[in-house]
Amino acid sequence: MGKKSIMKVINVEPHGYSFKAIELWNQKGFLYTEKSWEEIDKINEIEADVLIVRLKRKINIEVIKKFKNLKYLVSATTGLDHIDVNYLEECGIKLVSLKGQDEFLKTIPSTAELTWALLMNLIRKVSFANEDVKKGNWQRDQFRGFQLKDKTIGIVGLGRIGSIVAEYAKCFKMNVQYFDPYINDTNFIKTDTLEILLKTSDIISFHIHLNENTTNLINTKNIHLLKKNCLLINTSRGKILDEISICEKLKRDEIGGIAVDVLSTELEDISKSYLWKAQQDGYNVIITPHIGGATWDAMWDCEEFIVKTFF
Repeated sequence: MGKKSIMKVINVEPHGYSFKAIELWNQKGFLYTEKSWEEIDKINEIEADVLIVRLKRKINIEVIKKFKNLKYLVSATTGLDHIDVNYLEECGIKLVSLKGQDEFLKTIPSTAELTWALLMNLIRKVSFANEDVKKGNWQRDQFRGFQLKDKTIGIVGLGRIGSIVAEYAKCFKMNVQYFDPYINDTNFIKTDTLEILLKTSDIISFHIHLNENTTNLINTKNIHLLKKNCLLINTSRGKILDEISICEKLKRDEIGGIAVDVLSTELEDISKSYLWKAQQDGYNVIITPHIGGATWDAMWDCEEFIVKTFF
């Protein structure tokens, strides 16, 4: 009988990848290798059975076609808008991700923690105060913020991350309400419509998947409902918000500010983002580069979970 060929794993975003996950690949009989995107760009055809990616590139037809005999695409993420899922299906390539792995994901609070950090930063003007002190200033009155106590937070999507954020809000003695047609949680106030939540919340935090129903969920038709000085936090996906409408509100001083971990153009060119431009112009915008799940311990846990569960 012929010798069984060893399946080859290529990791194209290996920085900080779990050593334990690498050991698991090898223990399971795979040949684990690493390459950079820069190397991949110079190669027309690559032999691989398993391709590991993160969020640095859009995984489109052009990328997928380079990988001859590819059987699995691995992305240790819940969102999949960086991947051409339909083309993978056409090619018979199995997509391995964390989508639907709810029990495991309940042990990973990283994105909820970042959401809270962004919220606190925005309402207390931490980043702006810090930058001003760096310039040698000490202008206490210029950076007055607000307490969270007795403020109403509206959570759009009370799933895994949204429910953790709701618990944090309770600890800060906030009024917690949510809009989610798929969940009924009596621990918090459920609004019948998104419009009611928009009208009655001081802070709104988004925790929903991106699909045809949630793209531009906040848009020209409903953004006028927001309270003056309302704060928006988005750690979901950039295209959930109509950036043009939000920036117009900011420039008219009709909302207090926005903090996001995602941009609508992050996979293309961030300089085309209206929020990025508003930040450059000095408006109350905080942007982080999609680091919600990017904690060392969380990423290692996810990478190891993938190998243990699917291979």
